[in-house]
Amino acid sequence: MARSAEECRRIIEEEDRQPYMPGYTWGEFSRLAPRQKSREFQKLTQRVTSFMGCWKTCDLSACRRARACRGFLTEAQYKAGYHDAFPPCIGPRGERHQEALNNWRPAFGVPPEEDDGPKYDGRPSDRGEEVT
Repeated sequence: MARSAEECRRIIEEEDRQPYMPGYTWGEFSRLAPRQKSREFQKLTQRVTSFMGCWKTCDLSACRRARACRGFLTEAQYKAGYHDAFPPCIGPRGERHQEALNNWRPAFGVPPEEDDGPKYDGRPSDRGEEVT
């Protein structure tokens, strides 16, 4: 059955109201300019870089004083190849991206994922152990 124009519009409006980033719904975020989207992503990843301790060796004095990541990319850094979702302390060309991604869950207080291995180890008699 084909959807009416009104039904399609309702579905799109409903998707636009879904939460996406802290303080933004999907629709609000998608209407931002590309540089503003980048800035919002950097605000999110600053928590991860602060957790990693990048502020200790940061070139920005504001980060060292705050003992937390406070930096945003400059226009020159965008052109130099820095990833637009990470603050400048991560470095150009992905030098520390993987380290930041590995620290994502601990930085936000999410417990590590459980091991996906088998939970059942078999009966003691199958392993050659005596059952008492």
